[in-house]
Amino acid sequence: SLTLRFSLRRNGTLIGKPRATYADLGTDAQRSRAFVASILRALDDALPLPFSDRMGEAIAGRMLAPRFTAALEGAS
Repeated sequence: SLTLRFSLRRNGTLIGKPRATYADLGTDAQRSRAFVASILRALDDALPLPFSDRMGEAIAGRMLAPRFTAALEGAS
């Protein structure tokens, strides 16, 4: 799992760069790099987030810390 910390502007774009605040990536370095790359790619693809004016005002500058986890292989 990986927890990132970042803030967004009222227009849904990032303020600065996301920072990892927690990581439990296992021992397979190649798999860990792929996991982190997929999270950063997904975040980049989702931005800018389409906020309403009121949501943009409410969230602008607030610190967010979503946790990303990998699906277990073979789990449904």
